Amino acid sequence: MGEMEIMAVLKALGAITTAIILIGLMSYWAAGRARPAINAETRAALAKENLAYKFIDLPDGTVHYRLEGPADAPLIVLVHGFSVASFVWNDYFEPLTRAGYRVLSYDTYGRGFSDRPSGPYDADLMDRQLANLLNELAPDTPVDLVGYSMGGAAVTIFASRHPAQVRSLTLIAPAGLGVASNRNIAILRRPLIGDWIVRMFGLKIFHDVAAEEAKAAPNPARFLADFDRQMDYSGFGEALLSTMRHYPLGSSEKAYAQAGLSSRPVMVLWGEADTTVPFSNAKKLMELMPNAKLYSYDKIGHSVAFGQSSLVTRHLIDFLASHPDAKDGAITPDIRIKTRQTIPAK
Repeated sequence: MGEMEIMAVLKALGAITTAIILIGLMSYWAAGRARPAINAETRAALAKENLAYKFIDLPDGTVHYRLEGPADAPLIVLVHGFSVASFVWNDYFEPLTRAGYRVLSYDTYGRGFSDRPSGPYDADLMDRQLANLLNELAPDTPVDLVGYSMGGAAVTIFASRHPAQVRSLTLIAPAGLGVASNRNIAILRRPLIGDWIVRMFGLKIFHDVAAEEAKAAPNPARFLADFDRQMDYSGFGEALLSTMRHYPLGSSEKAYAQAGLSSRPVMVLWGEADTTVPFSNAKKLMELMPNAKLYSYDKIGHSVAFGQSSLVTRHLIDFLASHPDAKDGAITPDIRIKTRQTIPAK
């Protein structure tokens, strides 16, 4: 092959490579513009269709929340996990309000119908959101915090930073001490390639994961529809990606240890078959929070919060009733008791 022919081949390859890059960039740009933003208009439409509850403007953005129950009753705050928004708590409101509690759930930033600020989606952002929300809705009121999965880490971090505002902690399959190793997540954390994968294929990936989780829900079709609805608006995938990169899903030991110094009541509920946040983490948690009571469920996985809501709410009501006057304070040696019970799911 002569020099001129080699040059022609190289030019052709260069043109093809450039075209591929341009197509990829245009596809990336188009994928980012394909979904509308969450704004006042879209929120009004959601409320009109009875798909949303209330909204409040906070310093980092507008937050979607649900608040029900007697105004003067003890307040239970429910904090959801990594990708499943506050709809995961829908079955908790009726039994908890009937038991005499006021109940609050909300969509963390980037999820559900709350704003998708630019981030980073780290512990500070989540902590500010909860602190600002309580300052508006329940100022100077100690609350009972319930956190599921990443929400478990979030409420523990909040308790370590704002001890006087927390009466009790209930941690359901809590993250913060490690999650199951996942090669795909490791790839997504990489700069550029992770952004491209999430922008181009993220919605399909997240939908498929949720579809598998939905099998454990009482109404799988409703669960998946609720999950998919939050993906109709831009910024969802980017928020999850930023969370993967910045939130301490496996490195919140200091917060657990700090919260564990308090005498406030702590209940931990966990499925022993959890493959997302392994039940083996419970040993470390009990070392860091020796005042906690641990209840584990045989043959139940990470879906315990929504798959076994009646079981969880019964435990929660009994737990809160047994500590009506819980206050923060230093832990004393005589109550450093490890409690572990294995209770079969019903």
